[in-house]
Amino acid sequence: MAKKKIKHYQTPQVVRNDDLDLNPRTKYQDLIWHPDFLSIQDYDAYTDRCKNDAIARKVVYKPAQDAIRNGWQIKFPKNLDLQAKIEQKMEELHVASVIGQQIGFQRKDGDGYLTVGVKEINPTDTATPIDPNNVQDVAFIHAFGQNNVKAYRTNDNPTSLDYGKESALVVQPHQAGYTVDKDGNLIPNINKAETVVIDKSRYCHISLDKFDDDKTGTSIIKRCEKQLNVMRIALETTGKILREFTFKIVKSDTLMTEDDDKFARDRDQMSQSLNTEATAFIGSEDDIIKLSTQTNGINVLLDFAWQSLAAASNIPKSVLTGEQAGTLAGASQDVINYYDGIKVMQEQLIKPELIKIVRLLLYAKDVGGGIDPDSVDWTIEFNPLWTPDDKTQAEIAYTKAQTASLWVSNGVYSPDEIRDQLNSQTKSNIQAIGNYTGDSAESRYTQDEIEQYKKDLEAAHGG
Repeated sequence: MAKKKIKHYQTPQVVRNDDLDLNPRTKYQDLIWHPDFLSIQDYDAYTDRCKNDAIARKVVYKPAQDAIRNGWQIKFPKNLDLQAKIEQKMEELHVASVIGQQIGFQRKDGDGYLTVGVKEINPTDTATPIDPNNVQDVAFIHAFGQNNVKAYRTNDNPTSLDYGKESALVVQPHQAGYTVDKDGNLIPNINKAETVVIDKSRYCHISLDKFDDDKTGTSIIKRCEKQLNVMRIALETTGKILREFTFKIVKSDTLMTEDDDKFARDRDQMSQSLNTEATAFIGSEDDIIKLSTQTNGINVLLDFAWQSLAAASNIPKSVLTGEQAGTLAGASQDVINYYDGIKVMQEQLIKPELIKIVRLLLYAKDVGGGIDPDSVDWTIEFNPLWTPDDKTQAEIAYTKAQTASLWVSNGVYSPDEIRDQLNSQTKSNIQAIGNYTGDSAESRYTQDEIEQYKKDLEAAHGG
């Protein structure tokens, strides 16, 4: 008798294609991060996503807009005429707008550049360091991204004084330009655009998330790629749910047994008539059912998607969505931290570039008259990022008056000492709460505010 053949079934292999390879047989401690050493940044793809993905655009450009929104002040306390010349020239060069573009490139591409074009008394090429005594004028300031950069040289010797500093930038223009014939037609130049070498004295460079061995910075779009994809999925899914949110089911044997032409006619008539507040007349054997998509719990998923994007981009959800964060006193801590980060960006990235530009303007014979920047007293101060409204300022002033009254009543200070303190305090002490800096002190309290403080103090002590 033949033996019955026993079939041996193999356990099916589970195929996974996610980042963590979540095979059920994999031990938890073996779930590791898989590094992507072959990751290549696609700058054209970043640009396209910024054009067509509104949320990605917000992540890229919102901090850049906030960093330059309220501008800055360049002060020459002992030479107001020189200050006016520098300010006028910087307006002509559109410095604020160009720096905003540079920060946008830094976040989109991972690297942002500014090139400063100078008109020299004795012309030299861009690969030659700028001689301060040879500057006639500053002609332009342009911003560009990594897509135009062929290479740059950086000192990678950790024992050198110039470690991490760049010496030159190599730019390869993508377009050779056009010429215009007598009929106004654009004729592209046949010759390839020449490579341009720019000395470090003629440009500024800022990077995002650039580590020791990285040749370029990392795009914020690359860093937030998974979160942005989740938001695209959420938007697409929500749109489909809204489109198919409700529909009606008509149960009728009469309709289902009609010929095609009559069925199409009756179906179209019912679809047009069975709208909001419509009345339907059906037989006793017929039935109309209205079904709607259940959305219970979807708000939790959407909130998680927003919070994940906010954490990855360091931009609070309320800032990303444009929600009203309330007055200054009611601002949430994450919004405060966000503006703290913008202030750090101003001080660490923008201010050194402004200093470099102002120094060149002072050296320029047609602007500053060839003045040595170290021979004059000048400062750069950023305007408050967030100024409190009148109600918030009034509440702060009232709190200060109550505090002053307690100090006097408890003998900590005399009324004259409190008055001197109030007279010496600056209005920017209030603004500093909204600015989160406390370093702006250009205006004092108005006389009416001081007099009101005095009245409050006198009232607290019976006149």
